[in-house]
Amino acid sequence: MSKSFKKLLKEIPLKTRLKVSNEMAFINLIVELGYREDKMWTDDENELLAKLCGLAKEHTDSVLKEIEEWKKDGKP
Repeated sequence: MSKSFKKLLKEIPLKTRLKVSNEMAFINLIVELGYREDKMWTDDENELLAKLCGLAKEHTDSVLKEIEEWKKDGKP
């Protein structure tokens, strides 16, 4: 990784990094299971994509909540 890229990553908030990572994981899961081989998202799939991003957001929020609880518990 270049120094410029590492510097940029340090400036991206954890919530944003987790959100993008989780969205990509949810979408990649569909591809890995063979449901989206070599396809681009089309306009008629916006609802499905929005649902995936919503689920990823819920997961991100859950992870961030767990991190906050972990901090409150003294980082055991």
